[in-house]
Amino acid sequence: MTDTTAFDPKKYLTRVNGAEYLEVKWRLVWFRHDNPNGRIHTELVTHEDNVAVFRAYVEIPEHGSATGWGSESAGDFRDYLEKAE
Repeated sequence: MTDTTAFDPKKYLTRVNGAEYLEVKWRLVWFRHDNPNGRIHTELVTHEDNVAVFRAYVEIPEHGSATGWGSESAGDFRDYLEKAE
């Protein structure tokens, strides 16, 4: 299937410390654009001593699934819970 209105992430890149970066909000738009029936489930696994660990489960029906992990601490970011997720 050819989509003539494909999402173009290059339009939404920003620079962070001199490197190109695609903000999470645009990654989610891209995911939804390409996988309208896809699912993303995040879960806070631990939150101790100002360190948060999240697990993310992503599923694309008919194409598979994957699990990823993320962690951050208050020493890294003031909004470390959001960043970890």
